[in-house]
Amino acid sequence: MASAHTQSRVPKACDPCNRRKVRCNGQQRCQQCEHLDLLCTYTENRLLRSRKHSVRRGAVISKYKSADTKHTTQTPHLSPPAPSASLQLPTSYYESLLPAYMSYVYPFSPIITESEVRTSISKMSTEREHAAFIYAFTAVTLDLTRSSQRTKSSPQSASTQITELMRQSVETQQPLVIGFRPSILRATTSIFIQMCAMSLGHYDLGFFHLREAISMIQMLRIGDKTVNAGLSTAERARRQRLYWQCFIHERFMSIVNFSPVTLPPHSQYPEEDTFVGADIQQGWTQVIKTFCMLDASFISLWIGDRTQVAASWVERKHRELDDELWEVEVSALSELQQADLVITRQWMRTLLWQMAMSNCLLSSHASCPSLELEMPLRLSSQLRQFMTKISQNTIRVHGSSMVSKLLEIVNTIADVVIHVPQATREETTSRIDDIVFMQGVVLPFNNLQVMSKDILLDKFRLIRGRFPHIEVAMQLAV
Repeated sequence: MASAHTQSRVPKACDPCNRRKVRCNGQQRCQQCEHLDLLCTYTENRLLRSRKHSVRRGAVISKYKSADTKHTTQTPHLSPPAPSASLQLPTSYYESLLPAYMSYVYPFSPIITESEVRTSISKMSTEREHAAFIYAFTAVTLDLTRSSQRTKSSPQSASTQITELMRQSVETQQPLVIGFRPSILRATTSIFIQMCAMSLGHYDLGFFHLREAISMIQMLRIGDKTVNAGLSTAERARRQRLYWQCFIHERFMSIVNFSPVTLPPHSQYPEEDTFVGADIQQGWTQVIKTFCMLDASFISLWIGDRTQVAASWVERKHRELDDELWEVEVSALSELQQADLVITRQWMRTLLWQMAMSNCLLSSHASCPSLELEMPLRLSSQLRQFMTKISQNTIRVHGSSMVSKLLEIVNTIADVVIHVPQATREETTSRIDDIVFMQGVVLPFNNLQVMSKDILLDKFRLIRGRFPHIEVAMQLAV
């Protein structure tokens, strides 16, 4: 009788163990293959398993490691994980979002076209990358168009849906392993997740996914003219737009989060692309020109030592921002594009004024408007005149970036109203009237963070208390 310690004989060894003539424990992935990281297979072909056809052990290990690497990196037609109950959505639902995507997302992220989205929808049941993109596409489209809605058919809040879609997108993606190859679709997915994370107030998570997208465009060598010379004009232009989008998002996050930047400006604006409308191309070029003003010196002074801010530098930046030709060019764009560009310029003027104030460069009789104490009050009047001409929904569809810019502007205006010496009753009334108007614009944003809202409301209460004799002050939120 065999002892209790006698190892039972395995009826069939795996192919690598059989050909190397080593003991196999017969498991689905045997101990030997697990140890050597080999592709563990079992075959019924007696000829392949015979001693006559055996080969050297080293060759077997090399062969099965090669096969295992190929299997891991290519992952052909990998089905994504089954979506959770909240994401059991029909194809028609994703397709129904395309008009909103093309109207509100694509003009500011002109990378993945409508036909390419449809292709991803058709492939999402069989390929991870396409499924992950569609979840991110759905999340960002909902974020920019339906973030303030609740419907009977969708009792969950929009933020809950967006969070679930983000999670599904991340979990569906192919892992970043050795042999991973980045793609334009994967980079765009990361950008969409970053946009949603920012909207939900998860700035660190947004920073991570933006850096992931930046890493991919660097791996794709989009900034290398030699690499991209062989591409079609349309594909080269699309990659250039992707590069600039990462550049713009990184500059914005640098201001909001005081984080350093890694991407320099691309060597050129995106080439003309017949597949992208002229209006989108013109608007996109204006956005690029605007964010190029946040150059290395601006970022360095904003996040670093502001005692180095000089009056001459402030004056030069003011001239860049006060471009009459720019105003003419922007006036020809759509209302949606104008809202983004005009408010972004006013936001940058506010930042410039704050930097001048930090180094005590302001006065009541400065030669440059950006060095005057009351400059934010003039901005509030200009901004109000512009915003009364456009739809409030036009402002809200820009999402979290618009919220951040408007908050910076309104907080600065409120500080000036509170701290700058009192003017005449008429001027004070006008200032507070502008604040009341801006309050009505900012507070209804669904994704306004609690802390930001509380800070703003505290300032509004302070204004009410300081100017009780001004009738419009009583309209400020309690």
